Amino acid sequence: MTALWNLVLLADREADFTAMGDHFRAESAHLNIPHLFVLGLSVLTVASLIWALTRWQDNDFAWNLDNPQRLFWDLCRRHELNTNETTLLRKVSRELQLAHPASLFVDPRLLISAMQLEKFHDLHGEICKLGEIFFGYHLWQQAMAADKNRKQEESLVV
Repeated sequence: MTALWNLVLLADREADFTAMGDHFRAESAHLNIPHLFVLGLSVLTVASLIWALTRWQDNDFAWNLDNPQRLFWDLCRRHELNTNETTLLRKVSRELQLAHPASLFVDPRLLISAMQLEKFHDLHGEICKLGEIFFGYHLWQQAMAADKNRKQEESLVV
């Protein structure tokens, strides 16, 4: 409260503008180093804040616009996958070297090819469960049958 009162008392004084031009005369001109230091620091701080905000805004915009990882996480959340299922899908996408891990939600052949990898043989049941969640029981069974037929045809050709 006293600070506010002091501010009111300072604002109540009359301003003396007669000496205002003294610093513009050559004989009284001097360089105030601490003021220049504060000015430089202020300009640097404002410039850094503007730069950081533009970088943050650009990154946030890019993250929301075209980000395969964001789409993958959104699809995992929409399908209500638990942590183990999400981790398994991340491993599958890394093993298959997918640029867009969300393609696992669209193409059943990717999950089928993951089941054929030696690394995922013991996780066959979990991958089948995910396939049924993503594509439905009948479509998943059709994809499995189509892959089985393709393998039989390849074995006959060889």
